[in-house]
Parts: sequence; structure tokens; C-alpha cells
Amino acid sequence: MSVSAQLQTLRNQNSCALIPFITAGDPDLATTAEALQALDRAGADLIELGVPYSDPLADGPVIQAAATRAL
Repeated sequence: MSVSAQLQTLRNQNSCALIPFITAGDPDLATTAEALQALDRAGADLIELGVPYSDPLADGPVIQAAATRAL
């Protein structure tokens, strides 16, 4: 299901969306895969997967630290 379709379904149900964010590769790729599966099983409507890069100026300190660990 597309992001817009999922959000429309939730809107039609007068419901909020659970959209967790994790950084890919933090602390490692195996843990990222496990976390994605756990979030899906826990009922996340969408999951935002951050892709780390070397110059995360627009991100806050928590996401910057996660990107540094992932790289």
C-alpha cells in the first residue's frame, strides 16, 4: 500500500498513524533488519528509515549521532 493510501485509510477511520524513525545501520544492519520486523509486528503504520550520510547538518544531535555510528 502506498504512503498516501495508508494515510487516507487512517484518516477515513479517524485514526492517528504510528510512524517510527530509525537510522539504517545503527548499530548495524542486522539490528536494523530486526528492528524493522519488530516495528511491523508491533503495528507501525509506516516506518521512516533514515539513510546515514557524512554531513547531516539538517538533522538534530540524536540523528547525527546515529548516522555517525552507522557509517
